[in-house]
Amino acid sequence: MKDYTTAQRVNLNVTGGGKVARYYVSGSFYNENGLFISDPSHEWNSEINYKRYNFISNIDVSLHRTTTLKLNVNGALEMKHQPYSSLSDIFSQAVSVSPNTVPLYYPDLDEFGKIRYAEMPGGTSNPYNTLTQSGYNDNWWTKINAIMALEQDFSELITPGLKATVKFSFDSNSWNQILRQGSPHTWYAKNRDANGQLIYEEGNLGSNTLTYTSYANGERALYLEGNITYNRVFDDKHNVGGLLLYNQRDYQIAAGSSIEALPYRSQGLAGRLTYSYDDRYFIEGNFGYNGSENFARGHRFGFFPAAAIGWVVSNESFMKDKTPNVEMLKLKASLGQSGNDQIGGGRRFVYLPTIVGANGTNWGTSNTWVNGIAVGEYANENVSWETSTKFNVGIESQLYNSFRIQVDYFREKRDGIFVQRKSIPDYVGVTTMPWSNVGKMKNQGIDATLEYDKQIGDLYLSARGTFTFARNIQVNDDQPDYIDKYRNRNGQRYGQQYGLVALGLFRTQEEIDNSPSQFGVSYLKPGDIKYKDINGDGVIDTNDEVPIGYSDIPEIVYGFGLSANYKGFDLSVFFQGIANTTFFLGGAYFPFNYPNIGQTSFLAALDGKFFDPEKQNFDAELPLLYSEGWHGSNYQNSTWWQRSGAFLRLKNAEIGYSLPKSATDKLLLRSLRIFLSGENLLTFSPDIKYWDPETGSQDGRGYPLMRTVNLGLNINF
Repeated sequence: MKDYTTAQRVNLNVTGGGKVARYYVSGSFYNENGLFISDPSHEWNSEINYKRYNFISNIDVSLHRTTTLKLNVNGALEMKHQPYSSLSDIFSQAVSVSPNTVPLYYPDLDEFGKIRYAEMPGGTSNPYNTLTQSGYNDNWWTKINAIMALEQDFSELITPGLKATVKFSFDSNSWNQILRQGSPHTWYAKNRDANGQLIYEEGNLGSNTLTYTSYANGERALYLEGNITYNRVFDDKHNVGGLLLYNQRDYQIAAGSSIEALPYRSQGLAGRLTYSYDDRYFIEGNFGYNGSENFARGHRFGFFPAAAIGWVVSNESFMKDKTPNVEMLKLKASLGQSGNDQIGGGRRFVYLPTIVGANGTNWGTSNTWVNGIAVGEYANENVSWETSTKFNVGIESQLYNSFRIQVDYFREKRDGIFVQRKSIPDYVGVTTMPWSNVGKMKNQGIDATLEYDKQIGDLYLSARGTFTFARNIQVNDDQPDYIDKYRNRNGQRYGQQYGLVALGLFRTQEEIDNSPSQFGVSYLKPGDIKYKDINGDGVIDTNDEVPIGYSDIPEIVYGFGLSANYKGFDLSVFFQGIANTTFFLGGAYFPFNYPNIGQTSFLAALDGKFFDPEKQNFDAELPLLYSEGWHGSNYQNSTWWQRSGAFLRLKNAEIGYSLPKSATDKLLLRSLRIFLSGENLLTFSPDIKYWDPETGSQDGRGYPLMRTVNLGLNINF
């Protein structure tokens, strides 16, 4: 891999027009190179490169004083060149193969003057070969979006504040891929002769040419919307508003199956009524009446109402005079429902059964074999919308002309989640467990924002912080109770991790002899991990797994930043982080993992951190290592291997300087700014030291989030 790479971004925007027509045209180009290297001996390269071209054209035409026609067209072309093998495979091999296993390639050329590419026998791949010798993969995506809207103001024709809009849009996306696969001629140096020369064993013969494969796919969508809006103020105190909206969508994808390739169609009707009195009291009512083709007749449409109220306390007379430092104080609450027809489960028309092949039999006088058929997925004509009921209560405030605070408490209950039944006993005789709207979830938490703005002479300061806590609880997924109730998934966090409770390392053979057996392993030794027998049956197995830690979905997401401006100079920094999330170490982090004994890139990092019988270091990070490979007891998911996935990252930092107006006027410019910015500059993580915590990996496999430094120039004419 390279130590660094480059990227370029160029944007050009033009805007103008007059009373009759206005336009905005924008074009941009972005180019980013990857971190991977390529083999210079090839006429092709396997380095990563990504290019994106964007074009936007927005035109507004006033057909009449009260009539406006809008046309917006967006287009994009994305192109990505990368190795033939997937990035996950390349990083998986790089992490799991020790650097001292094989070289990139051997120093001796073969009898034809070709490079001897190294490969270890027994199935262990050389990540250098996977990266540079397997060929390359070209992808490109073409995206077009067009929106045409006609807006009519009826304020003069019918009544003030009445408007109508008709909108039509289409999206067309296509994807193309060309794969050219290569195969290198590989060798393995198994020994040296009497003269010290390497003795080679020939491996894969390889190929001098690249194979060719191509794929193509696409999707399109048509959308139609019509709406009528009304907004009017009566007697300077009564603000009345309304909306009635109809929409329909037709979406189709060039899918691999006849069912998936059928158009996806939906339609809906939505309405909203709003009223406020004297900018103090607010009330709003909404409804959605949506239809989906996924369900049987009689269940296709769902009605989803919502309501909200608000009170701006600071506009009351008793607040204005007595609390001058409270510029704004608002209390608010809302309650409503929404629906989801994307039910998942790999099904579309759930009300129809599927037919699959089954065991056959010999049939007729000729004793001919005839294949059988059977019901695959059972029909469920009662399946309908998944419903989410949401409640929110909050407060907004602005204090001392500098602070803005917003805090919300939210609670959500989701009913009718489409899940596969688990409580139907086998003696019922169904061949496939049916799917139904029986799943339930609940989610609650808080969402808070704090902002600060202050002008001190020529210095302007701004700070912002956000905090979100959300806990998702799985209420019901139709799973029957375990015999040991502590193993139940219902009532736990969604994605809650389960594992054994580690009590430390065994210290003596006597302690082992007097402890429960662990997964039937008969060769436990001092230095192996000792687990707690939760159910007290004298055996450590999966029945002793309990909820430990959190899930891999963070419950806490937060961020904070600061910006400052002083006489043309500007500086800004922004941090973001997550907390209340855990993961299990695994994969290549286990240094002696059968069948690839010792195949890990963490050998140097873990050196000296394992239990050593001579040192008797029972506080070691790793248990006793076994040269014969995998140990069935030590590498179970447990509190021993569980780590916090929390991190804090310096996400963005930027410093810039804008020329004063006196200088830009001389250059015939509106403004000119030069800046230096960086992304992902620093990361702080208590438990993840060897890879980027945002990869979500148990051993660092995955393309890393790159640290980026940008030098830019922004010019406005």
